[in-house]
Amino acid sequence: MDADNNFYTYRNGTKCEICKKCLTMHVDNFDPETFTWILEKFDVPYIPGEWQTILDKAYAADPLKINGLTVLGKYLSKMKLNQWKDARWKDSERI
Repeated sequence: MDADNNFYTYRNGTKCEICKKCLTMHVDNFDPETFTWILEKFDVPYIPGEWQTILDKAYAADPLKINGLTVLGKYLSKMKLNQWKDARWKDSERI
């Protein structure tokens, strides 16, 4: 696997200075306090309904395989879609 795949990408195209595994080590997908700081770091809004949709699908697929990486990567990717690409962290409450 390419080493770049071990790092999430910021909006400006640069890679995060912390690898995915280390960044998500203490994420509890059911507790926003453990992951919203990461969303703020990547300047994407926290939209609870969107997070929950991804979490529900992952849980339904295999509840034993859910970890910090499971939802965050899919969520960050979803925030790049046209519907959300212009939304920023500061927009979280408005959305």
